[in-house]
Amino acid sequence: MTDERAGLPDHRVRHLRPGQDHALATAMAFVQQTLDDWYPAGRDRAETRRVRENAFLVADELVANACAHTPGPTRLDLDRAGRRLSISVTDGNAAPPVLLHPYRPDATFGHGLRIVERLALRWGHRPVGGGKTVWAELLPPMPRVNGFPVDQGRLE
Repeated sequence: MTDERAGLPDHRVRHLRPGQDHALATAMAFVQQTLDDWYPAGRDRAETRRVRENAFLVADELVANACAHTPGPTRLDLDRAGRRLSISVTDGNAAPPVLLHPYRPDATFGHGLRIVERLALRWGHRPVGGGKTVWAELLPPMPRVNGFPVDQGRLE
């Protein structure tokens, strides 16, 4: 499926090598480029900025967790369907992600999945081969016209 307006694919994949020293930097450059393509700066600035910031932060947390708690991420997928944006990170460790309980805001660790939980519409994980995919789905806000949210699909 493609975005007819921009001619860009709605699904982008970046393959990564486990143990790659610069996996996080490589992954986040890919996320940044995709967000630049899908949500260009200048269109509905406040809303676009929020979508980009939230998506970048969620992707960063998911990839950083794979780098820190597994041999490393092997795949990063970004999907856009309508207004929904999904971010998925696959790694070779089958152990599920752990959301620490009780949450301790003063701790020096354990905040990543809390951030994902707060920013994502929903998130989870699923087994894949001998590993898992951790995913998060965001629902970007609708653009505003005269201060009111407008579903672009209804305008076309």
